[in-house]
Amino acid sequence: MGRIFKTPSDDAVEETLRSMHIANTVDVAYERGMGWIKAIIFSTATAFTISAFEYYTDWNLWESTGNWLKEKLQSWSNSIFD
Repeated sequence: MGRIFKTPSDDAVEETLRSMHIANTVDVAYERGMGWIKAIIFSTATAFTISAFEYYTDWNLWESTGNWLKEKLQSWSNSIFD
């Protein structure tokens, strides 16, 4: 007799539930693993793409971001103190 069901005829049901749980656990682990692999691959590809774009043009992501942030903070401070 199993842990969940108390009659011998229900052992097959318990084994089915146990195997479904194991399959679900394996599926979740696979999906999480593939998600991390995809995130790492796409992050690396994005980094190389931006690096190549910066190398072949005179555009700079960090400078653009810094300028945007400075302008945004100045506009906010001007709107608060004016």
